[in-house]
Amino acid sequence: MSLPYRCYVVVSREQIALNYRNVRSVVGPDVEVAGVVKADAYGHGAVEVSRVLVAEGAKWLAVSSVEEGVKLRSGGVRQARILVMGGFLPYEGDALVEHELTPVVHSLDQLGLLEQLGRASGKSIAYHLKIDSGMNRLGTRAGADEILAALAKNRHARLEGLMTHFASAADYTTGQTGDQLRYFHAICARLREAGATAAYLHTSSTNAVGYGRVEGWHNLVRAGHALY
Repeated sequence: MSLPYRCYVVVSREQIALNYRNVRSVVGPDVEVAGVVKADAYGHGAVEVSRVLVAEGAKWLAVSSVEEGVKLRSGGVRQARILVMGGFLPYEGDALVEHELTPVVHSLDQLGLLEQLGRASGKSIAYHLKIDSGMNRLGTRAGADEILAALAKNRHARLEGLMTHFASAADYTTGQTGDQLRYFHAICARLREAGATAAYLHTSSTNAVGYGRVEGWHNLVRAGHALY
């Protein structure tokens, strides 16, 4: 009997589940762990990995695009919230609403698009606002006052989370991570003083968890490579 492939990969569901439990054990019961399943779960099969994580109690999954989020929903992944970390394009708005995906917003201009979507659908659309605290890849560089002015214009787009991404969390020879945290916390504090509160604050991916950046764990971490 000939096999269809000369080589193949065996993925252990049990090991992925154990890895997820280990991350949860490290961060403790007060911190949610979002399983990052972007890029087809780094090649491990996003739908299958997501099923494993949801069975382990994961309340959040994270993907890069609306398309990836739709694939999870179409694959039967219904129980978890899905965070679209790469944001969304204008033509993807209907799919975002239909499949109940939670977008990350990287610019204040996008809030207007979410407001329009919410008004048209009659729904309140939750989103997470990404602050560019120094990685200079994605996120807004707007200050707290600009953010507050943009928030005041919206009734159907609802701020649920504030987030950022560390550039060098594994490197203790630089103070960049501390600088990024101070910048992020200053904006969060200013928004909170003005009454703009977010249910979730998250800044940490695998490196910040694995290298013990406890001050950056807040109440949600994003576990990617740690799962695999």
